[in-house]
Amino acid sequence: MRTAWLQLPDALDQARLPMPPATADFLQVAQLGNLVTSLFWGTNDFYVSPENQLAGATARADVRTHFAVAREADRVIGYAALSLPFEPGAESGPESNTLQPHTAEVRIVVHPDFRRRGVGSALLREAEAEAARRGRTVLQSWTDNALLDPAAVGSGPVFVTGTSLQTGLTPVVRPGNQAPDHDAGPGAVRWQAPDARFAAAGGYELAQVEVASVLDLREAAGAALRAESGSSAGQDHGYDVVGWEGACPPEDAAALAQLLGRMAAEAPAGEVERATEAWDVARLRAEERAREEMGLTIITTAVRDRATGRLVGHSDIETFADLPQVAYQGNTLVHPEHRRRGLALLLKAANVSRLLRLRPEADRLYTWNAAENRAILRANAELGFVPVATHPAWQKRL
Repeated sequence: MRTAWLQLPDALDQARLPMPPATADFLQVAQLGNLVTSLFWGTNDFYVSPENQLAGATARADVRTHFAVAREADRVIGYAALSLPFEPGAESGPESNTLQPHTAEVRIVVHPDFRRRGVGSALLREAEAEAARRGRTVLQSWTDNALLDPAAVGSGPVFVTGTSLQTGLTPVVRPGNQAPDHDAGPGAVRWQAPDARFAAAGGYELAQVEVASVLDLREAAGAALRAESGSSAGQDHGYDVVGWEGACPPEDAAALAQLLGRMAAEAPAGEVERATEAWDVARLRAEERAREEMGLTIITTAVRDRATGRLVGHSDIETFADLPQVAYQGNTLVHPEHRRRGLALLLKAANVSRLLRLRPEADRLYTWNAAENRAILRANAELGFVPVATHPAWQKRL
């Protein structure tokens, strides 16, 4: 086995035979990532095309992703994805008002047939060394830990040619069969799962647990309509509900950028270290262009304060043209001065209704929330979301 950092191609040139090495290498990385994800979920709801993966690694000014691969002969058997966030316009000097982030995010992926051979550990060492070389002092990782409700996501067998380990990758938790200490609820980490054992062996500490939940959109219209129509938040407190698909309208761009900056600072983080993000209209437009390159369209619902004419809360849902059966909940945030008025539930319900109108072919909507965020978990339950998986955040100071 040998490891090396990839030179990412500008584009995937699959028409030439033989394919250029950079294209062939990245295609292997993309295929391996999709394989491992589908083995965890038992579904293709999280498939990301190679083109969209490449755009996600290269199209944004505020993050760059680098890939180290492990090979046997010409086959990629594992990789480390090292994502380095940047603050556009920020400086690195101690006198700067806005410093570059000191964190980096890593994902380690190893083919099932090559696990427990030191491949993942070798890739992790490569990623940590590169992060340190680039001035990052804290490494973070979010992992797939346990699938709690396979039926809720339409999970089924995943068969892979040439793979001896076709089942058993996911520690499915069945009611009444949990260990007494750590497996007592949807927000608990399953410490015997492969990701938890690997993180602990590498010196990573648990920093937060996210709960993934799914909403069956085929049965969601009634609950969303009841929550939306039953809420008096808008009328009683002087708000108008507005919405759009794609780029934010110009008249609301500044207010939305301000809300996005608050999201980075105020979302529950547990022990996860986060850098301050400065958002303005230019950064918002750059993010929208990057999403377009990744084939991602945002459906947004927001509330406007009638007294000021400004947006004071929003909720967004991500959709991909090549995954029509599924959608993903993004941010939901209400400005602190306007909280405790039922606006968060109103926003989520109204946006689910908007999704059903704009994407009638979608079957499932996924969301990820911090286990300690009880308010949003209650709102999810009211709308019909079911907890389906645990996703711990791990952290290590280099």
